[in-house]
Amino acid sequence: MQKVVINGDYLAFNTFAGVSRFATEILAELDLMVKDLKVELLTPEYVESLPKFKNIKIVKFGQQPILKWKNTALPQYVKKQEALLVDLTQAFPFGVKGITCVHDCIPELVSTAYSGVFGKLVKKPLKLIQRRAVIKNSVAVITVSEFSKKDIARLYHVNPEKITVVGNAWQHIEKTAYDDAIINKYNLETKKFYFSLGSRVEHKNLKWIVSAALQNPESVFVVSGENSYSKGFDESQFPKNIIFTGYISDGEIRSLMANCKAFILPSIYEGFGIPPMEALAENAQIIVSDTSCLPEIYSKSAHYIDPYQLENIDLDKILAEHVEDPEAVLNKYSWEKSAKTLYSLICRCMR
Repeated sequence: MQKVVINGDYLAFNTFAGVSRFATEILAELDLMVKDLKVELLTPEYVESLPKFKNIKIVKFGQQPILKWKNTALPQYVKKQEALLVDLTQAFPFGVKGITCVHDCIPELVSTAYSGVFGKLVKKPLKLIQRRAVIKNSVAVITVSEFSKKDIARLYHVNPEKITVVGNAWQHIEKTAYDDAIINKYNLETKKFYFSLGSRVEHKNLKWIVSAALQNPESVFVVSGENSYSKGFDESQFPKNIIFTGYISDGEIRSLMANCKAFILPSIYEGFGIPPMEALAENAQIIVSDTSCLPEIYSKSAHYIDPYQLENIDLDKILAEHVEDPEAVLNKYSWEKSAKTLYSLICRCMR
């Protein structure tokens, strides 16, 4: 029986974002399904914090920095084992065939995905060459939404039948204890503030939040997430009714979602967008862009906005619009369902 090797590079990441969440939760469920398969999770030797699995074996191999590791040690090990590689994090290692996950097509479609002369003229072209080569050479491709599936098929000239949708989900938030200290820290009133979560890359569209804050000075906006993508970011230049918390814990995120008036995701582009689903699970109203995958994922449970419309933002009017109960959306997506889909695909791809 052919061995399955899963790329564990996400365990070496400095921050825990959507890609890491996808890998973490999918593998926790997949571990319960692979009793009859030989499955390994490969990580660099220096990774210390490891998940606890019953059936997936964790193997440490290679000491290179993570960007080099996934293009050297990872494919070297997979070739030596004659294994099927499962990559859940868009690592795109050269030289090995396997199941490749493409979460989104941001490098292709978002002009601001790479900044600076080096980023635009060197880093982006090399990244796209690598993505195209690995996708073309893959046994199968997985992605997180029908929207992304169509983008991948169109941009990379992939037969749609080769692409399987393995969606994100929300059940992980139920395992996290509330941390209400953050509510007290910023003197927030329950159901009196708006919450937004995400990095400050340009396509996340922070300027919509800024415009909303300027036009609704009586409202408070809490913006959380990693700051590292915004060099020269000066919070003092923004409206005083925006509170920037920086990176926060899952418990703090859950408390903010449970207590906010509405969660806002004004992104120009998303491959899935997990945070609004977490917010729905906490019975929060959600305001999301009417672009990319978001109408597909959130259907009639969301209040939609035009992310390019930065004038006449009336939040009360937006929230007054009728939305349906989120139960149908929440029932549609689960980590268990996604793991079952991935397990079936792995079995079909093994020789």
